Amino acid sequence: MKKYKWLIFVILCIFIMGSTLFFLYPRVKINNKEIGLGMEYTPDIKVYNIISDLSKNVKTSNNVDTSKLGKYDVNVKFKYLFITFKKNYIIEVVDKEKPVISLVGNEIGIACPGKDYVDEGATASDNYDGDITDKIKVELGDNKLVYSVSDSSGNTDKIERSIEYKDEESPIIELKGNSTIYLYVGGSYNEEGYTANDNCDGDITDKVEVSNDVNASSTGTYKITYSVTDSNGNNTLVERTVIVRKRAVYNTYGDGLVYLTFDDGPSERTREILNILDEEGIKATFFVCGANDYTKRAYNSGHTIALHSNTHNYSYIYASSSNFFEDLTAIDNKVYNVIGIHSKFTRFPGGSSNTISRHYSYGIMSYLTGEVENRGYTYFDWNVDSNDAGSDAYNSDNIYANVINHLSHSKTNIVLMHDSGGHTATVKALRNIIRTAKEYGYSFKAIDSSTPVVHHGVNN
Repeated sequence: MKKYKWLIFVILCIFIMGSTLFFLYPRVKINNKEIGLGMEYTPDIKVYNIISDLSKNVKTSNNVDTSKLGKYDVNVKFKYLFITFKKNYIIEVVDKEKPVISLVGNEIGIACPGKDYVDEGATASDNYDGDITDKIKVELGDNKLVYSVSDSSGNTDKIERSIEYKDEESPIIELKGNSTIYLYVGGSYNEEGYTANDNCDGDITDKVEVSNDVNASSTGTYKITYSVTDSNGNNTLVERTVIVRKRAVYNTYGDGLVYLTFDDGPSERTREILNILDEEGIKATFFVCGANDYTKRAYNSGHTIALHSNTHNYSYIYASSSNFFEDLTAIDNKVYNVIGIHSKFTRFPGGSSNTISRHYSYGIMSYLTGEVENRGYTYFDWNVDSNDAGSDAYNSDNIYANVINHLSHSKTNIVLMHDSGGHTATVKALRNIIRTAKEYGYSFKAIDSSTPVVHHGVNN
């Protein structure tokens, strides 16, 4: 009997000790064994037993780098009942963010009927792998393309592009040569050609239909129409303008109108001249060597802006035809940047009859007078010279007389004047010129496509 009492006592002691250990023995719980890539890692560790929370005694150390995927050690250390406990755990940095696919081009792809869609492509980027465009897989579905990509962690993204098979784009007709052609009465129109291309049909130049009503024996403005239709019914029509005009012989042919023209501006004198023209209610023409706000004001007021020269340097512009056209193109571009048009009216520095060009290139004027017209320009000389750039530059009375005494109702009166900086005498004479001419029954006009052309005889 005594033997059994001792056995019972031992079992009871073991039970009491085991129960004590069960209630008092510390336990460790890791709440964040996974951490997202790039996130800030703070150990979330709880130490406890059945009776109480022991977490305040915990100390940890780790080598976790959340910028890199992988497994990292977390060391846990705490004291309890005069005993130091140590535990090692594994934390894993994982990537659960899916990559991003972006379509290149339009979300809806357009393909010509009966033809394959030319894929515009897509790009893909991942928060960890970076550019993974080369991993994109493309599958053709029913009227759509499906793009999919997976990153190195197995995260996947998909995007679709729908495809529509239609052709709503019109063909393109490009005219060779100039869109506006100038002819003199009795001349002949020579077609410079055209091309037509379509996004679906390709080259369809042979399908272009041309309608031409040009009558070179009569002055007027004529239209040549070019029309083409692609295989899906889209049509394009463009026009070329042909202006047939009379050729004026110097100082003989005319309409009795007065065309005031001003060379070499703009300058402060231009502003003063514009004020007078506005007050008198007439329009004029400015052959410019530059372009600024005065040029824009003149254009917006209905005056004609024409081209003179970018440099007005005889030794440069008349040294070669290439120099001349470089200079002309430069002033053309300056004017375009200010008023938004490319003027086709021009005047040679010194006039087409100048002889100074002989010093730089013999015969160049004979070539240039024809070539500017071949390139679509119309050049004007003058048949009334105010001499405000000559010996009368500072004499407003003489400038006035030079103009008034040479006006005629039986000719086109192209009056040469200047609006560069030093021409204060021109400004002073201008109002009296206008008012006297009005009293004599003259009307004023700015040069346009209907103006009879006045040319000098070419001397080089």
